[in-house]
Amino acid sequence: MAGGILGYPLLKPILYQRMRKGKEERSRLNERFGRTDVKRPDGPIVWIHAASVGETLAVTQLVESIRACEISVLLTTGTVTSAKLSAERFGDGVIHQYVPLDAMPAVSRFLDHWRPDLAINVETEVWPVTIAELARRRIAHIIVNGRISDRSFQRWMQRRQLARTLFSRFSLVMAQTDIDAERFADLGALHVTVSGNLKVDRDAPPADDDALTALKQAVGDRPVWAAISTFDGEEKLPQMSIPL
Repeated sequence: MAGGILGYPLLKPILYQRMRKGKEERSRLNERFGRTDVKRPDGPIVWIHAASVGETLAVTQLVESIRACEISVLLTTGTVTSAKLSAERFGDGVIHQYVPLDAMPAVSRFLDHWRPDLAINVETEVWPVTIAELARRRIAHIIVNGRISDRSFQRWMQRRQLARTLFSRFSLVMAQTDIDAERFADLGALHVTVSGNLKVDRDAPPADDDALTALKQAVGDRPVWAAISTFDGEEKLPQMSIPL
């Protein structure tokens, strides 16, 4: 299936099904096909793709650094929640679009309109059509905060020739750890470096000063531990019955 063209007509029904589940915005479905009413700004533009909320948070400081150089940032994400986060964090300072489907008509239309000078992929979302088209247009493509899990690495190693074809097209891979760097190199990446995890480089999120001061006073010198990504109710103490 060349560039996903044969399956392209089937993508719209799939998107409508996702929309009914609240996973797509009806008013912005065209963005998934590379269409937009937003005008490309003049001057250089960097395209950053952050798949979901975690990746968007990780790249916050990088986005601000690029903007400080008076370079426009086009941020694409794939989820409704990450789109809302982008609006909250960056407002009108960043152009947000939903990432186009990895099929030639959508990718080509997207790149024709935005003409990015640099493409940055956060962590590791591998889209074969997008990677190939960026390489064909000689647009530098970089992975930042790159990581590969044990399972993903084993899967790629079973398709090593495909992996080498794809990963060799990245201009640079900035991996989180030495192990990640070794894995990227084994899969065919030609230029790999270790930069650490971008999530620790961003500024602390905003907080209410009065509430923070009150919390510090309540805690005092006692040890503190944090539970991350909990579900509703998990922080409640269980009701324990003590036999008499």
